[in-house]
Amino acid sequence: MTFFTNARIPTMQGNDTVIADILVVNGKIAAIGKNLEGGENCQTFDLQKMLVLPGGIDPHVHFNTPGFEDRETFEAGSAFAASGGITTVIDMPCTSLPPVTNVANLENKLSTIKDRSYIDYALWGGVSGNCLEEPNWRENMQALWNVGVVGFKTYSLSGMPTFMHLSPEELAEVVKYAGKFGILIGHHAEAAEIVLPLTEKLVAEGRNDPAAYALSRSTEAETTAIQRIGVLARQSGTPIHIVHVSSGSGAEMIAGFKSQGADVTGETGPHYLAFSIEDFIAQGSVLKTAPPVKTKADFARLWQALATGELTFVASDHAPCPLAQKQTGSIWSDYGGIPGAGTLLPFLYSEGFRTGKLTLAQLVALTSTNAARRFGLFPQKGILQVGGDADLVCIDELQNTIIHGADFPSQGKLTPFEDWQFQGKIQSVFLRGNLIYNAVNGLAATRQGQFIKRN
Repeated sequence: MTFFTNARIPTMQGNDTVIADILVVNGKIAAIGKNLEGGENCQTFDLQKMLVLPGGIDPHVHFNTPGFEDRETFEAGSAFAASGGITTVIDMPCTSLPPVTNVANLENKLSTIKDRSYIDYALWGGVSGNCLEEPNWRENMQALWNVGVVGFKTYSLSGMPTFMHLSPEELAEVVKYAGKFGILIGHHAEAAEIVLPLTEKLVAEGRNDPAAYALSRSTEAETTAIQRIGVLARQSGTPIHIVHVSSGSGAEMIAGFKSQGADVTGETGPHYLAFSIEDFIAQGSVLKTAPPVKTKADFARLWQALATGELTFVASDHAPCPLAQKQTGSIWSDYGGIPGAGTLLPFLYSEGFRTGKLTLAQLVALTSTNAARRFGLFPQKGILQVGGDADLVCIDELQNTIIHGADFPSQGKLTPFEDWQFQGKIQSVFLRGNLIYNAVNGLAATRQGQFIKRN
């Protein structure tokens, strides 16, 4: 048993909190209340009235094991996530080798990452253009869904030969099939028919600058792809989730489909809430992502979309790489992705809650509860209540955190947030009642992460 005293926990009503004790038995919350008592031989932690949140959930990471481990590994990625208050991640299928497109590949991945994660993890399955060349792709989807993946990642535009994007006709076929079984589709929304010809034109003109890359992957490319899959969702009833929404127009389009009764949700990322095209031009490939960041008006609108519920949560799209892959000499071949799992929650606490853009209740929903609900992990994850996993994040609100990429446990050290100062400091993190990180001693000696199936 583990006993936590003097925890200041959100009531989920605005910014209100209460002081409470939490009793944990076998990794689950057994009781929450005032003046509780721990049993004999019970390990006790006095949280000294620090703010205590449910463990963060990052539903969009690329930890690359097995596969592209020169960029990131499950050990390093999960360590970084844990240091930032994330206790559960959902790892993408496309940057594994082989990609998670059938049960055999899933089992290979699970056996490879076993005992290599500091935190719990669920997994996405995937459907790529490569998969549709196989006659049994439908059976592969059904089998993966039955064994507990949270959904299926698809692309309208992909730069990965091992996980190609779907044509509009292929996408329609996949969405229609998924709708028969209520299978969730997670979609990368950038229209290839817009991006690829424009990229070819800009390269031919000799453009090799961040502004050219941003021009090639425009807001129109994003909204065209959202419009296409949104119509399919409305027609088929298939649940659709749009990943890394980068534009205000994209968020508004998702809200429009919701109002029409379609089951469409969306996420954005911290970089889309903090940076603009001007920052991309100044920082170069350090801030290169797909989609790229847009305008200051866009990131202001994205904050508004989070506050109003038009967007459901925030995810990091954690995808780091070594320096050499970020600085190839061409913006077109520089790797697109940043390390973000460990800065996700600190960013939203500081720049969302502490600035008044979000209430405390909204912060909890956007960093934990909403993702747990959307991906079938609730109520095991995403909430502090009796019966749920005792995943806790303790924040010292009187301290600050200065971001230095060199300090990241991640293999990726290049961050667009370099030298930013966030309000608040993550003091300690618990997974199922076990201390996995504290600010003084760092990470726990053992990795206790487990595979979590969609319930």
